[in-house]
Amino acid sequence: MHLSIAIVPLVAALAAAKAAAAPQAAKPKNPTPRATDLLPPVRLEAGGGVIDTDIGHAGPFVGDFDDDGVNDLLVGQFGGGALWIFKNSGTNAAPKLTQGVKWKEGRPEGTVPTG
Repeated sequence: MHLSIAIVPLVAALAAAKAAAAPQAAKPKNPTPRATDLLPPVRLEAGGGVIDTDIGHAGPFVGDFDDDGVNDLLVGQFGGGALWIFKNSGTNAAPKLTQGVKWKEGRPEGTVPTG
């Protein structure tokens, strides 16, 4: 199952670039925000490929994981309790996610509770 995320701050720049190439819908006359005002979901890429999880129920988290001043992406995966770390080698305005690595916690692969 491919991970689709529509409203995560880290991907705003990626989504904006893709949305700029797509035709834009007319703005509603009523300025009240509506679900139709959201950009369509995009498939995130990291390390040259689409971010993929073994089993769905992926839980994304955006934050400066490695304290380098730019937001990274962590993705918790229901299947096996894996936690994927995607470091941002770009900037917050122009993110570039590196190939994902699994969190370890001193073992070959760390896990997080899934229940």
